[in-house]
Formats: sequence, structure tokens, C-alpha cells
Amino acid sequence: MKKILLSLTCLALAYNYSNLQAQSLSDNALIISRDLNSGTARFKAMGGVNTALGGDISSISGNPAGLGFYGQSDVSVSLNYLNNINKASFYGNSISQNQGKFGFENAGIVINYPTNNNPDYGWQNFNIGLGIDQHNNFTDNLKYSGINNQNSIVNSFTEIMNGNKEFADDFWNSYLVDQADGKPYFPTVLEADEKNQQMDMITTGYKYNTNISFGANYGNKFYIGAKFGFTSFKYDSKSTFLEKGWTKTAGEILAENPQSDFGKPNNSAYEYTDISYDLQDFNDLTLKGTGVNFGLGMIFKPTWDWNIGVNITTPTWTEVQEVSDVETWVDYYKDENSTTSLHEGYGSKNYGQTFDYAIISPWKTSVGLTKFFGRGLLSADLEYVNYSSIKYREVILDSDPTLESQLTNEIQESFKGAFNFKIGGEFLFTDRLAARAGFHLIGSPYKGDSQSDYIASLGLGYVLTKSLYVDLTGMQYKQFNYSTNPYAFNNLNSPLPTADVKNTRTNVVLTLGAKF
Repeated sequence: MKKILLSLTCLALAYNYSNLQAQSLSDNALIISRDLNSGTARFKAMGGVNTALGGDISSISGNPAGLGFYGQSDVSVSLNYLNNINKASFYGNSISQNQGKFGFENAGIVINYPTNNNPDYGWQNFNIGLGIDQHNNFTDNLKYSGINNQNSIVNSFTEIMNGNKEFADDFWNSYLVDQADGKPYFPTVLEADEKNQQMDMITTGYKYNTNISFGANYGNKFYIGAKFGFTSFKYDSKSTFLEKGWTKTAGEILAENPQSDFGKPNNSAYEYTDISYDLQDFNDLTLKGTGVNFGLGMIFKPTWDWNIGVNITTPTWTEVQEVSDVETWVDYYKDENSTTSLHEGYGSKNYGQTFDYAIISPWKTSVGLTKFFGRGLLSADLEYVNYSSIKYREVILDSDPTLESQLTNEIQESFKGAFNFKIGGEFLFTDRLAARAGFHLIGSPYKGDSQSDYIASLGLGYVLTKSLYVDLTGMQYKQFNYSTNPYAFNNLNSPLPTADVKNTRTNVVLTLGAKF
């Protein structure tokens, strides 16, 4: 219990980072609970539709009833290339950071067991599928830098010191702060002087679902399926903030604290006046864990050219291990051009923690409709996910129901229910060549936010032989514009340092498969 409370306190101590860096328990719960897009290149090209469309490896992790459409066995593997471009502007300085990565997207196998019954009556087949599918990719890199002559990260630290004695006793040893009797701490750095500031944040990680699915076909009219899912994920964020500036002169410090040790030539503090400093603030966070869920689905064909589908997935119980590292280093120099330290450097305590807990993700319910034409099809899904139902649970024997309820309420106050809409189509140019397009509209999970994200997709499919096929898809995510602050303060009449970021995200997926 104490470990959890202390870890949350450490996140509060590190609030100098923006909501992208200093993640709360609510942020972590959303990372664990949210899925973006999954499946093979074919279904991704059609916007990820799978509720009322089957006969694809995607049905293993989507609507398992779609496995009932298989009349033969199938195996495939999908690879991807994810490219993230972040363009950030900070105090008039622009930096573009490109992060590209090849990876594994999806693999699965479906084994077909026909019954040889009358095609108009009775069970036609019982199929088994085993697949692993990537539901989220956290690869990203954000970097920005500029000259700030209005405030310092030390302004943020002094506010933390005024509310936390442990941190105050520690950071006091940096010689970057002072305090007059009975008054708040204040920086000994020159806030209104040019300071070179830089933020570098690297994010890596994944979320994969492994599913064992079963699907059956009754009379080529009714298809039913079930799946058992096992989730594994890892999210790793490493952020480093750098500030280079100057400390105040002894006279400037004495103006704020006439009794200051910084104004006494025979005191060691005096040596830290009017010198250059390099401050590095580190905030690393790793989340990793595993979870389980269960799903049921069905598809009904009222006529040959229509499919109606329903798919329900239970909440996922995910056990999480959170590991954080939060610390600050300072080095001192005669001037900004020196490379030899003037004094021994300062290193703070590590305020990171390791603790375990569980997150119960929401139910996921979707309905879908597919219309077949002579040379193609059109399919649409509507999914509802109530993110406000996310729950926090302890994984220790002497759990505290009161604390569980309190933290669950804090998570739920941040979120709301969201609808996700998918639509896609496929057109057959020939019996071998198909073109596909799709659109995936993603509702915001945050209360008070009505803006939606989206993924637009295009793809091609080609049947190489009677057994082999290949599909290629490109997906473009909505351009994401946002502002972020490397640190924050409440009691200073100065604008927060703000970086304006434009994110562009592209994903290319290639699927190779064989039917047998």
C-alpha cells in the first residue's frame, strides 16, 4: 500500500513534465485498455472492419464467428513499417524528428474441419484459429529546444520543495535554491536570462493479443464463434530535460535574502554564485504486464448478399508492473564554454518506484453490416467502449477497498464512453487483383473532448497461385496538433514554456498467406 501511495507522490513530484511525460494512473490505465487497429493487411485496408465479415485471419482476434466462413485451412504472417514524424516549435526554434521502425504485425493459422453435411442444413464445419495480433505500437520520438529568458525549471522545483520536505532537503544540496527565514524557497538561478532548454522523449513498446478462437457454420446461414484472449504489453518512456544557464550574483541573492550564505565569501555557497550550470532532469517509466479476456460473436446471413454481425469482448483483467526512475543531475562550470567542472556535481535521490497493480479494461461491443455486390463488398462496424468503467485493483492479499474505490473514481472521472466507426470496401478488378479502401473513426475517451481521431487506408490484394496470396496496405493517421510544457508552476507570474507539436503517423502492412 505504501509503495502505491509513494509512487503516486513521486509522479506528483515530477509534475514539471507535461501530461505526455508525467503520466498519471489514469494515463496508464488508458494505455493498457485502448486498442487502435488490428488484423491482416486486407482487413486493415478496409478500415479494420471484421464484425460482419469473415474468412480472414483477422477473425481470430476480431469476430470469431468469421472463422465459420472458412472452407479450407489458412495461414498468414504480416509485417509492418511504422513511421512517426514530430515537428516541434519551441521559442521560435523548429525541430523535426523522424522515427521509423519495421516490426511484426500479425500471424495466424486456421484449421478447417468440414462435417460433409447437406450444405442447406446442419453444421457445415468447425474451425480452430490460433493467432497473435498487434493492437498498439508505442514507437515515437519527440524532441524540441530553444532559448527561454522568462523562467527556469528551478521555479518548478521550488514549488515542489515548498510542499515536500524530503525533496526540499535533497534539492537544497544543488545550490540552485535559497530560503529566507519562514519564507518560500526561491531560485538562485537567473530566471530572466537566456537559458538553453531541450526536451528529448523516446517512447517504445507494444501491445499484442494472442487468441485461441473457435468458429462454426450452421446451414451457411448462421455463424457462431468464441475466443480466449491473452494480452501482453510493454510501454517504455524515457524523457530527458536539459537546461543550461547562469546563477545569480551574491548581490542579487542578498536582495532577496539579506542573511543568505550565498553572500558570505567564507561560505561554500558563495562559490556557486555567478557561475554556469547544466541541469539534467530524467523521468523514465516502464509499464509491462499480461491480461486475459473472453469473447463471443455471431454472424447471420438473411440473404446471400447480406451479413449481420455482433461481437462482444469481456473486460480484460491485466496485471501490471510499473517501474519509474525520477532524478536530477547538476554540473557547474566557470562559464558556458568550459568543459571542466568547477565544483563536484549534484545528483538527487532517485524518486522512482516499482509496484504492482491490476487494471480491468471495459467491455467492448460491436455490431456490423456487410453488403455483397457482383464484384465486391461494402462493410461497416460500430463499436462502443465505455472507458469510464475502467477499474483499479490491488494485487496484494491485504488490499484496501477504500483506496481501490478512490483510485478507480479518479480514473473514471477522466473518461467517458466512446463510439468507434469503421467502414471499408473491396472491389475485384479480376479474379486475382483486388483494391480496398477504408476509414476508421476513433471517438475520444476523454470527458469534455468531442474531437475524434481517424485512420484512412488504401490497399491492394493479389492471388499469386491457387494457394498463395499477398496483400499490401498503407494507413495514414489523423495529423495530431498539440501543445506540451516541459515543466509547470502555479505561483509565478510568467508564461509556461510551451512547445507546439505536429505529429504525422503512417503505417504500411504486408501480409503473405497460403491456403491449404
